[in-house]
Amino acid sequence: MPVGEGAGDMPDEVRRAREELVRVGLLGDVRTDGVVPDLIVRSWRRSISISADGANPAQRFIEIDTDSMLRRAADPVLDRWQAHLADTGTSLFLSDRAGAIVARRADDGSVRRRLDRAHAAEGFDYSEESIGTNGLGTAIVEKRPLLIAGSQHYNDALSELACAAAPLCTPTGSVIGSISLAGPIESASPLMLSLTREIGQQIEERLHSAARPQDLALAMSFTRYTNSQRPTVVMDCESILANNPGLPYIDVTSHAMLWELLSSHDWSSSGTLRLQPNDTTVEVLARRVLDGPRPHYVLHFADLAQFTSPTVELPYRTGSPSRAPEGRAVPAVHVVAGPAGSGRATLAESSRGDALSDGIVEQVIVEAGQPTDWARMQDALKRGGDVLLRRAENIGEPDAAHLRALVAEHRMASSTRGRTNTLFITADRHRCATAVQEVLDDIRSASTVQALGAAPERIPGLVKQVLDRVDPDGRHTMSPAALQSLVQWGWPGNMTELVQTLSELVGQVPSSVIERKHLPRHLQQAPPRRRMSLLEAAEREAIIKALDAASGNKSEAAELLGMGRTTLYRKLRHLGLDSGESSL
Repeated sequence: MPVGEGAGDMPDEVRRAREELVRVGLLGDVRTDGVVPDLIVRSWRRSISISADGANPAQRFIEIDTDSMLRRAADPVLDRWQAHLADTGTSLFLSDRAGAIVARRADDGSVRRRLDRAHAAEGFDYSEESIGTNGLGTAIVEKRPLLIAGSQHYNDALSELACAAAPLCTPTGSVIGSISLAGPIESASPLMLSLTREIGQQIEERLHSAARPQDLALAMSFTRYTNSQRPTVVMDCESILANNPGLPYIDVTSHAMLWELLSSHDWSSSGTLRLQPNDTTVEVLARRVLDGPRPHYVLHFADLAQFTSPTVELPYRTGSPSRAPEGRAVPAVHVVAGPAGSGRATLAESSRGDALSDGIVEQVIVEAGQPTDWARMQDALKRGGDVLLRRAENIGEPDAAHLRALVAEHRMASSTRGRTNTLFITADRHRCATAVQEVLDDIRSASTVQALGAAPERIPGLVKQVLDRVDPDGRHTMSPAALQSLVQWGWPGNMTELVQTLSELVGQVPSSVIERKHLPRHLQQAPPRRRMSLLEAAEREAIIKALDAASGNKSEAAELLGMGRTTLYRKLRHLGLDSGESSL
């Protein structure tokens, strides 16, 4: 919702009600009957709970994608309505699903300058989380058209405005953004809301007409197999559709791994599959659906009886680590074994979970031929912090006695003096000195990791952990199609290659979602992990060469290959070379 040039000087009943609610807090009782609609009060309470800014114009700015699916659908509609609304003093605003303004139309130059000064411009964040109750952000949260006028806005900088807004939905009903018509508070009327609804419907019609047949097939399956109670997800390699009960069971990470599992399964004997993902109490009933250009899957989720048998082994989890079951002892010493670069240290840190020890884990890296600071590790363990001893394969035979003493002393302190911290050791057992291997063999608590290329199920979890590290502000997320490409790649450079790739993407991609088109070319063209026939492999190689020769032009590549463009598109999807994202 565009920002006005200051709050009105005279208090009113609505402002007093809002200020009173802010004063008494969420647990207080403020009578708003007949003064403020329930929808506005709900939004005020959300704004208070997240400490939204109630005084200053929007501050958070992000780069926007001017060629997004939403912009392509909305721009012609906005241009047409800008001409219709000329000289009315109103402005049009389009936001993405996160509430950031991605397009603005204002006919009058003085209005545009005033909006610029107030940060009501493309790239600024108008979500409820940012500035509280406002048309663009609240329409997304409430998923319904609404009119917010004057002091109904949570932010006083908006109190001179009237803003009608409506959410924008894909053919499946998911909210992709919002549209707002804003003007001076004197112009507030039901007509503003009617116009906004009409503009929104025209944008949604263009979204529907641009949807691919595969997207519409998913939407049809979602309508057919979903009810309001059973947790249900409909998915293909690029898209996820879920009802509200199904949302907790699916995210980009689980989607990538479920797709890998389902697409590699032999469906010749049955059209359904019952499975239980490792280390979960969730059962999944999957159904293969052949309606549409390519197969997709319907998944129903069910919670099983909660039961976790105690064990000293710390299993690898692809998502965030969870707390150990109550009553389970925290291991005094834990070994993470695997080849160098396979993510041993990342696994060790994630295994800490809700560690009982305080502070940041102390890391010591063993370098071949260099002295190791054993005293530093002993002191850190005595202080109660976790210690991560990395690259034990570099410990020479003479230093094995130091390792044995460190392990023995910490075990004794844990059993007799109540230490609850952990000594983590990463090692490549095949490269360890004999005396070091003997020490490691005596440690029962252990995890084993493989090189990334041999364990694709680890990629989604590692991607999340690395993104948390290289993008601490959480500005970027990975699209399902992009994550699927990362899963398919062999990662010969292991964690070093993964960290470098994600760091470069975070620095280079301006939009909040990293899509497959943003990936380096070798990742976009990563071959599917399913076993391809010799003919498929040859076709894939020929298509890649033709696309290179045609500089990516698919029509020219189809001519070089002697096939129709439609046939080429079908083969691109089948062979994992389609770089597009879902249009839903």
